[in-house]
Amino acid sequence: MAERFILAGVGDIQLFDQSTGEIIVTSKTLTDSGINFSVTAEDIRGGMANAILGKYFHDTAMELTLTDALFSLEYLALNVGGTITASSNVLTMEQITTTVADTISVTNTPQQFGNIGVIGWYSIAGKDDWKKITFEGKDATVTGLAVGTTVCVKYIYTDASAEQFTVSSAFIPNQVHAILTLPLFKSTQGSDASFTSSSKVGEVQVDIPNFLLAGAQELSLSSSGAATTALSGSALATYTGQEGCSDAGYYAILKQIVYNKDEWADVKAIVIADSDIDLVESETQTLEVYALYSGVKAPRLIEASKLTFTSSDDTKAEVDATGKVTAIAAGSTTIEVVVTGHSDLNAMAVVTVTAPTP
Repeated sequence: MAERFILAGVGDIQLFDQSTGEIIVTSKTLTDSGINFSVTAEDIRGGMANAILGKYFHDTAMELTLTDALFSLEYLALNVGGTITASSNVLTMEQITTTVADTISVTNTPQQFGNIGVIGWYSIAGKDDWKKITFEGKDATVTGLAVGTTVCVKYIYTDASAEQFTVSSAFIPNQVHAILTLPLFKSTQGSDASFTSSSKVGEVQVDIPNFLLAGAQELSLSSSGAATTALSGSALATYTGQEGCSDAGYYAILKQIVYNKDEWADVKAIVIADSDIDLVESETQTLEVYALYSGVKAPRLIEASKLTFTSSDDTKAEVDATGKVTAIAAGSTTIEVVVTGHSDLNAMAVVTVTAPTP
């Protein structure tokens, strides 16, 4: 019986650029995560009592929804298909004390405000009476402002450390390679179950080569809470080179990693693909050995380096460390294959050698 595990808590997400392989986003502060697989089933009915004659399935889908507790400008940019650029014109407020009558001089160089011009706004410190001013360079001329007056000034300037991206009115969300990692815990069953063993024992990775962001992002703010950043989307089918033929592609690969697990723990037996071999003298054939599992786990081809091969009669046929059998002389022999270090996992092949036809 297959082992049972508990998939609990939240994991972390990493998004990669599909063309360069660079990491775009990585997050370990998710508060929620969800994966949804779905397919629509249709009944084919007919005859008396409208009996079901068959079913067909269509509209398969795989969706991923994540919520991050921390704000990320990258999430927003990915959802609107924008590129973040360094340096941006931003609004700043500066407090200064005048040193020249009727002149306000600021630290940074003011920039254009929309299509209006290089303007700003000032107010006497402690008041909320803002007046528009126009800059020439870093200076603006006003009326009735004595030397030594403290004023607050607002204006637009270029901040090299700021970042920005533009939300187009016809945006298309980005497509990325996503890998979601979720924690795996041991399940305890039976009257002697010890919950102290229910610690993290592994992880599940969901590898989605083509992940299309949903293009939706909502920032909801309140005075008593913080906004979370959503990251959701759908997996697109990935093809393996036979598009339009027999390969329907796939959405994702789910990988279960159990820490420190013996790779042979679930193997019930090993089998040789061709266990009855007929060879002519000097012919060769390489053995293919598979591990067999119970349940729905498919057989796996075993690397020759993990096996030990032995011929019962080297004068008839010999075998090397790679599993290549070489016919020596007419007769028969058996080749024993054993998983190195696991003598209970073994298989036999019978090799019959015939002399070449004169």
